[in-house]
Amino acid sequence: MNSVESAAFAAWPALEEQDLHGWRLRFADGYTKRANSANCTPESVDLSASQIADVEHLYREQGLPPIFRLTSFSAPQNTDSVLAGKGYRFTDLSLVMVAPLAVEREAPSLCVAADAQAWLKAFQSVSGKLGPDQAIHLKLLRSIQSPCAFAVDLSAQKPICCGLGVSVQDQLGLFDIATSPAHRGRGLAKKLCSNLLAWGRRAGAQSAFLQVSASNTVAIRLYESLGFRRAYHYWYRVLA
Repeated sequence: MNSVESAAFAAWPALEEQDLHGWRLRFADGYTKRANSANCTPESVDLSASQIADVEHLYREQGLPPIFRLTSFSAPQNTDSVLAGKGYRFTDLSLVMVAPLAVEREAPSLCVAADAQAWLKAFQSVSGKLGPDQAIHLKLLRSIQSPCAFAVDLSAQKPICCGLGVSVQDQLGLFDIATSPAHRGRGLAKKLCSNLLAWGRRAGAQSAFLQVSASNTVAIRLYESLGFRRAYHYWYRVLA
């Protein structure tokens, strides 16, 4: 589980990071909680009120709300209840799912966008996410240091499904899997993910991981059909 967390941090980098009291503080101009939160690690200690104030100060210095991300296997025993007592609300329970990558896994050739900017244009078209924070999204994509596959399904002569695969530390991370609303229910996401898994195996990955909202039962069933199983979960505490 620690190795998956480490790979996930590398695959989806923040723009800035620092460690404080054993917690990894990540900053990325507010795009995604994952890249803009204080993350527990195996070295994390239970935070006192003054230590929580230290974390809050650093996020407010960057113009960001204080957010804590806690995992089911490494969260310190008391911090979650301390944060709740300080008015931090529980939100976004998510699952981390993992799957082995078999040597024999094969799939048709993957259609890959020319670069991060071209892929992001397709992602915006498919997902409908068109806000100004997509400029930060592009910055994050360009900061990834590991091999990437910017996958796009163009079978309808336009982007209808897309996703990102990142090969890091012998693992493949899947991110930003999206299908256009008009084309859902046709198995496009499963096909695209299968292609990404095959690409990851060819790139040397031995296993794959992804993160999905615990309430997204449709996506969870899809990933289970691809061999993914639940490894652990995490949640956020956000100051109300």
